[in-house]
Amino acid sequence: MMNLEEIKNDLEALLRNVGVNVKKGFESKNKEFTTKSSANDLLTKFDIETNEAILTHLEKNYPSISIISEEADEISKISDYAFVVDPIDGTRNFVRNIPVFFIGIGLVKNGKPILSITYNPVTEELFWAIKGQGAFKNNAKISVGNRTLELSDVVVRTLPDKKLEGEIVSKIVENVWQVKNNMCCHEEISGVAYDRYDGFVSKGSSPWDYCHCLLVEEAGGKVSDWNGEEFDISKDNIIVSNGVIHDELLKFVIT
Repeated sequence: MMNLEEIKNDLEALLRNVGVNVKKGFESKNKEFTTKSSANDLLTKFDIETNEAILTHLEKNYPSISIISEEADEISKISDYAFVVDPIDGTRNFVRNIPVFFIGIGLVKNGKPILSITYNPVTEELFWAIKGQGAFKNNAKISVGNRTLELSDVVVRTLPDKKLEGEIVSKIVENVWQVKNNMCCHEEISGVAYDRYDGFVSKGSSPWDYCHCLLVEEAGGKVSDWNGEEFDISKDNIIVSNGVIHDELLKFVIT
């Protein structure tokens, strides 16, 4: 039987440890980077080094569990379980000296998140959740808010499909307080769980981003794909919300 609390504690120590080097990198004035799929899809040595350090730890301590990570090929095992790793979510912010980035690890069973932990080494905010046990910021339990649509802050991002993003934003913007895009899924999803934002509408991101939807579920919010169906990490579209505005957000998306 897998002890999720022990795994969470181990992963927390791991993230805090690798976060020391990431924070040093953030504080350096000149950050060298290359590009991947687009001019704004950036990669630094800190992404690579952090990914390698996390994978080394996971392979050593959890040899029977598969690993899906942003900066390496999948490590596939015969297992219902997989770790999902993002060494730096928000690399563009990291490079531009904006302290909105996180290091995150999720654990999924048959594609559905059962553990989420993500850490900002600058602010030292650690968001985590275990399936059925609630969501937390550091050691304090958190919950979603209850704002209605017209008072809501909603994050929308469908990059690289800017046309689709524009279409959705144009529908939402007149019905909410404001539309946001901080270019960091972990910050935005945890922000819904922590009542900073009220909804997150996204398409085109990856399992290592969306697996942290567990934070919102465990904080009392709602998660679905764009058809209103149950989410798993094989899907590239998601809505997370405080629950109050979920059905209304579904009406704005284009499937």
